[in-house]
Amino acid sequence: MMTPRERIKAVINFKKPDVLPWIEDFYDETVIRWFKEGLPADKLTVLEYVMCFRDGVFLLNWPAVTGFDPHSYFGTQKFFGCYVPVDVGPIPRFKLRVLRENDRYLDLLTETGSIARQLKQSEYKWYNMPMFTEFPVKDRKSWEEYKKRMNPKDPRRYPKDWDSDAYIDVFENYQQGNTILSFNGFYGFGTQIMGIPIFNTMFYKNPELMNEIAEYWEYFTIETVREAVETLKDRIDMAYLFEDMAEKHGPCISPKLFREFFLPHYKNVTDFLRKNKIDRVLLDSDGNLNPLIDLIIEAGVTGLWPIEVNAGMDAISLRKKYGNLFLVGNLDKRELAKGGEAMRKEVDSKVPVLKEMGGYIPGVDHAVHVEFTLQKFQEYAGYLQKHLPY
Repeated sequence: MMTPRERIKAVINFKKPDVLPWIEDFYDETVIRWFKEGLPADKLTVLEYVMCFRDGVFLLNWPAVTGFDPHSYFGTQKFFGCYVPVDVGPIPRFKLRVLRENDRYLDLLTETGSIARQLKQSEYKWYNMPMFTEFPVKDRKSWEEYKKRMNPKDPRRYPKDWDSDAYIDVFENYQQGNTILSFNGFYGFGTQIMGIPIFNTMFYKNPELMNEIAEYWEYFTIETVREAVETLKDRIDMAYLFEDMAEKHGPCISPKLFREFFLPHYKNVTDFLRKNKIDRVLLDSDGNLNPLIDLIIEAGVTGLWPIEVNAGMDAISLRKKYGNLFLVGNLDKRELAKGGEAMRKEVDSKVPVLKEMGGYIPGVDHAVHVEFTLQKFQEYAGYLQKHLPY
């Protein structure tokens, strides 16, 4: 039998595994709901030997409760299993604290410097994203100030014992899910520090500044991850880029702007990865990416997740048009949550076809949301698992 990691590596490299891996991500609110509906907490509590850190020091095989793990209970596999421990955020972090609150919501200063408004809820009845009301970068002056926190040479970006050979052993022998190098893409970083409205309009108001930010993010990304990439090389299975640069009706940035401001820098980053034997690059973005996919591929991206159905994304069409793009997700969360015939129709219409085409890992088109009852998810899990063996 293949290990979970071997299965995932086989699929993303268009090879045939013994069993098709199945990937899901779960909102915490969903799992809490399921506990109330009878999910046995003792079955999801994991005590194992893990690679972990304490006070910045690497501890190998340290026994720890790793939390609630719905993956092994339901039969899914961890896609984002073992992360390369490189800090790509602002250092020092902004101090997380409540700035103001009332009966309905509270405003939080996040560690990246934005202000997030979060609704208060006494019961986990639904999942809600925070509304970001303010961002730390608004102009050149605030960018120069923020950039002081984005020093790629800051020694705190790596654990104190980074030179230990134990890292190579861990990444070589890890078997649960992928080993992942994770960082923001160019749109993801820009909107994190500016917010979407300011970031998008700044391409026209101050293109010189936008070029500088893109150039700096290329420099920061490569120099920050350089030591890890050049040490671990293809022990890293995949680079994972957070972008979220589209919504239901299309991308939030035009192909023209993507080509002008992002494409050359993307190529430099992915070229650096490929030179070090990391040739699987997954882009994470919700929404309708179709107008950008040719450029995304030209940029060096080789995989997409979650391929949101509600935004008009279709994995079968993508597979037919882009034969070398590996795909993850695309099972409509709305139809799956209905259960019964709607769920079975969604699974049957995609999984057998994509399984035969190769390069596809099934899963909900984003995290399993709180509208999924425990009974409906168990029904879906049992039905999908019948499709996984070859």
